Amino acid sequence: MRPTRIIAASGLTIAALGLSTGAALAKPVASTSPKLVGPGGAVTVTVTCDTGKAQRIAASSQGFRSGTIWLHRTHKHGKTYRGTARVASQLTGGPNHLGRYSTWGVNGNCPDGKQWMTTFKTDARLPHGKVHTGVGSTSKDSNTTEIVAGAAVLATAAVGGTYFLRRRQNHQS
Repeated sequence: MRPTRIIAASGLTIAALGLSTGAALAKPVASTSPKLVGPGGAVTVTVTCDTGKAQRIAASSQGFRSGTIWLHRTHKHGKTYRGTARVASQLTGGPNHLGRYSTWGVNGNCPDGKQWMTTFKTDARLPHGKVHTGVGSTSKDSNTTEIVAGAAVLATAAVGGTYFLRRRQNHQS
């Protein structure tokens, strides 16, 4: 055998072994969406494992209302798992508290036993809780005079627009 063939065959063998070893050592990919959520909000956890043997896997976080949720396989023979959790309503502080934000970890195991981990942040100032309809206006500092003035401006714009459109139609005919 020529030296060129030996080198080429050795190179291909090493490359094939290197690629298969890399795939075997690959870590699961995990993410959360949205990355920033208010207390009481919903966060979706998505994990892609090397194998999809199980129908569901568990995801745990101190930031979840229930502590642990189930991630279900997204396709019949797929390797991706997804689930949605409610963030605890009364979250304050947290393991990685920085100002108004707290970072919470989410972790679990794939069916093959490989561990995965991702994070999400909570913002204590984001709106949360029930909607209070019929309780005041959307602006704290508005008064009756400003509201009447705004309505008058809108009415004037509507009347003026109608006048110009009718005038335009009369000139075209």
